[in-house]
Amino acid sequence: MKFISIFYGLFLLSVLIIYWNVYLVNLRLWILLIASLVFYAFLHIQYIPLLLTLTFINFRIGLEIGNNTSPGKHSQDWRLSNEEWQFAQADWNQRRLKLLGIGVGFNIFILLGFKYLNPLLNLVFNLPTNSPESTIKLVAPLGISFFTFECIAYLIDVYRGAPATSKFIQFATYKLFFAKLISGPITRYHHLAGQFNTLRFPSIDRLAEGLWLIARGAVKKGILADNLGIFVDLCFGNLQRAGSTDLWLATFAYGLQLYLDFNGYVDIARGSALLFGLVLPENFDFPYFSTSIGDFWRRWHITLGDWLRNYLYFPLGGSRRGLIRTCGNLLIVMLVAGIWHGSAWGFIIWGLLHGIALGVHRLTD
Repeated sequence: MKFISIFYGLFLLSVLIIYWNVYLVNLRLWILLIASLVFYAFLHIQYIPLLLTLTFINFRIGLEIGNNTSPGKHSQDWRLSNEEWQFAQADWNQRRLKLLGIGVGFNIFILLGFKYLNPLLNLVFNLPTNSPESTIKLVAPLGISFFTFECIAYLIDVYRGAPATSKFIQFATYKLFFAKLISGPITRYHHLAGQFNTLRFPSIDRLAEGLWLIARGAVKKGILADNLGIFVDLCFGNLQRAGSTDLWLATFAYGLQLYLDFNGYVDIARGSALLFGLVLPENFDFPYFSTSIGDFWRRWHITLGDWLRNYLYFPLGGSRRGLIRTCGNLLIVMLVAGIWHGSAWGFIIWGLLHGIALGVHRLTD
């Protein structure tokens, strides 16, 4: 089911009518979850059991990490000596760290497994990428990149002290919410969970904003981006006939198409969420008006940039360990961003180039 279709409009309207005619919060969450599964079934029905399993595994790991952070469970016992208590505290922290490592490693394994198994097999057996001789052709579930990054963020937040949820229905609804499931924006659990607990029918202003975002997104994606895509495909598909002017125009058109397509999708996602009384984070802030590469990455795919800063750049040391180390950290972060985007070498080179550009910007700023 595509966002730009009459079917999505009918689907959204039907779910909204049922959703707002139910008054119990848990029932509303169930409606959202079932609607999300129906939405995904139109795209990749075979992967629904996998997504539910991954959701439950991350829920359980988060619960285990959270159970080990309860204040009363590990507060100092008056019968223990200070040395014994410190040993117990160290053992407790080590167990939590192991659980976090298992959870993060599991999600990375799932992400890389789907994105890189096919290229790895082709490399090992020396087969062309699209060779019919390949015995395994694994198609990644739609949205798996966003799905795994949100899971990793949740586990790290719980490890850092945020409360783990004991309500699976709430966690599953957050993870599978159809508006953000396929292409984001990347949303933290505790940001959305707080809204689940205070659901209110949106005001007239919120309703108008939601409908405006959906309409604006439909124009960006369905009219502007799709028509630019036709021009780009014609130019790059006929390189022998295309002149230098055509290629320059196609290059700029591709950048604009990419932005309008992604930004249009996010507008529709945010507008749809507003109609359910939920606010999803903004993902773009006019990035092509940026004055530097650093400013660009504060405006482009904002939620991905926030994830990379909080869960990779800062843990690596950020900018606290000298200029050279900072440039190295930026290079690592952008390399990970490239790997996250796709399995082709072009994405890795793209990540390296952006990492180098950010490093040069930091050195000359």
